[in-house]
Amino acid sequence: MVADENCIDFRLQQLPPGQQVLSNRFDMVARAQAANLTAHFSDFDFSTWAPGSLDLIAYRLSKEKAVVHHIANRARELLAPDGKLVVVGGKQEGIKTFAKTMGNLFATAPELEKHGSLYRLTLARGPDSRINTAPQLDDQHYPKLREIFRLDSGPVFSKPGLFGWDHIDAGSALLAQHLPAFFAAHGKTPQTLLDLGCGYGYLSLMAAQHGPFHITATDNCAAAITACRHNFAAHNINGEVIAADCGAGIESRLDVILCNPPFHQGFGEERSLTEKFLASTHRLLTKQGRALFVVNRFVPLEGLAGNLFRRVEVVLENPSFKVVELS
Repeated sequence: MVADENCIDFRLQQLPPGQQVLSNRFDMVARAQAANLTAHFSDFDFSTWAPGSLDLIAYRLSKEKAVVHHIANRARELLAPDGKLVVVGGKQEGIKTFAKTMGNLFATAPELEKHGSLYRLTLARGPDSRINTAPQLDDQHYPKLREIFRLDSGPVFSKPGLFGWDHIDAGSALLAQHLPAFFAAHGKTPQTLLDLGCGYGYLSLMAAQHGPFHITATDNCAAAITACRHNFAAHNINGEVIAADCGAGIESRLDVILCNPPFHQGFGEERSLTEKFLASTHRLLTKQGRALFVVNRFVPLEGLAGNLFRRVEVVLENPSFKVVELS
């Protein structure tokens, strides 16, 4: 089974014994292991399996087209003759379009069945004689890191597979704008900093310009970990990059925490996710430490943080985002 964030509510314990899970989400792998399944955490690296060695690959359609194409291309290589790729997705997610393109890739007629609001797409691997002439789908060179912009210290790299991979997030840019004033008002120079939900490491790179901190960056996404580690090495950042679900597993407390929590549409989901990041920040911040969050303006961060922090202040905002300091 190939799983990403769209499988977060899937009941993994219902999978039959002997099934394996490949996920780019650290929390998904932890859940699979808790269900006594063999689980692999990577940026959809299929090198564990030999070509033609799998009879069935199940996949919940991802949000990003490059990811879908990468997984479909690899599935074609890994499936045995007459092996099947089963894909589940919604109409608005492009399942009907993918049925056509994947059918061409697999040199077979796709089978599409509707189940409630979702569709199940089944593709049986066609004969080698036909598959060998079918071009792979464009995955934007999925595994490859590429330069997306430059800082004075050098190029910054990213890749498909992580949210907002090809640009500077507007919320993160607003938070970075406040960093000079934030550190100037900090008194003594902080020793440790945590970039919670680091992505490709933009906030870590910007913070490193303001002091010789030891920076810990963490994310739940394997593509983010790959890109951030590369950027730490390229820019000589003093620190480490750790795969973790919202900082879980990090035990040491830190002087500064920077966070641009992931955005999910829907008030209930957004509130729950924000509360999760706030709770982790409260657990990991030193007694005299300070945190900076940037969120969409409609997110009620001040009210949610009030029960955890003695000081909650909006220090910068624009029509779309607000930067909130917590201590």
